[in-house]
This record gives sequence, C-alpha cells and structure tokens, in this order.
Amino acid sequence: MITQHQPRLPSPFNGPVEIGLRALAILNDSYPSALSLQRLVVFDYLLVHSDDIPGGPIGLHPQTPHRSGELLVRRSMLEDGLLLFLSRGLIDRHYTEHGVLFSATDRSAGFLDVLSSEYLAHLRERAAWLVTEFGGLSDNEITQLAEKHVGEWGAEFEMESVLNAQEVSWQ
Repeated sequence: MITQHQPRLPSPFNGPVEIGLRALAILNDSYPSALSLQRLVVFDYLLVHSDDIPGGPIGLHPQTPHRSGELLVRRSMLEDGLLLFLSRGLIDRHYTEHGVLFSATDRSAGFLDVLSSEYLAHLRERAAWLVTEFGGLSDNEITQLAEKHVGEWGAEFEMESVLNAQEVSWQ
C-alpha cells in the first residue's frame, strides 16, 4: 500500500504567532511606551525563562541546557511575529531618532482579554512582572543584564553579536 506523505506543518510553538503574542503581551503591559527590538528580544527570553532571574516566577518553558542560544534565533522569529501583529493593527511601529520602536495599540488589550488559556494567563502574569521589574531600565542596562547573566544561562556564544545586530529594514 502506498501512502501519501503529508507536508509538515510548521509548529505553532516558538513560531511567529506565539512569539508575536508574547511580544504583544509585553507591549500591552508597557503601553503607551514603545520598546526597541533589542529590548523585546531580551524581554521575550526573560518572559519564557523568568526563573533564570533569582526570585523570578517559574518559567513558562523548561530550563534546557544552553537555552541562551535561543537568543540567536529569537530575533528573526520576533521580527516575523511583530510584522504579523502589526498587519492586524495590534502593534504599532514608530520611527524615531533612536531607531524603530514598537508599541501596543488601543486594540491590544481587548484582543488579549478575549483569549483564554492557562498558558496565556501565565504569560500575561509574567509580562506584568517583567515590565514591573525591568521596565524602568534603559536598553543599555537591559543589554548589560543579559551580558552579565548569559554565562549562567548556558551560553556558548558572544552575546554582543546578538544584541548589537543590525536592525532589519522594516518594509
């Protein structure tokens, strides 16, 4: 019997939809402030691995070895997620003298409020914790925090290469 192979569907986990939703939760708690892509990359990592910070809540995702390597792939996925939610009017993009910044819109909270799942409830709790704990830090201080702890998070790469990567041209 010949069987047809089904094409592999992309996983919804850590893809543009999930990472975009996490960014939306962070931006919603930061509203009306706008955040840089660099900050969102580090904040997204800390959102799912909040237990990497002493005294932080239990992480949404398991602590895997060398998980800080996730920072290498997170930036590209995050860009895709931001564009997805931007195209739906749930995220705004701002061009400033400091670069491209992102913010929630007046529709973001309502969108998040109609979604219900245990994962989303935990995600929103951690987004609120993250913004409360680290929202007052500058982008430079966020970068320093990540650089300071990256060894503890199991990194085997130069953090600078991730955090100082060139901004992507947004179309």
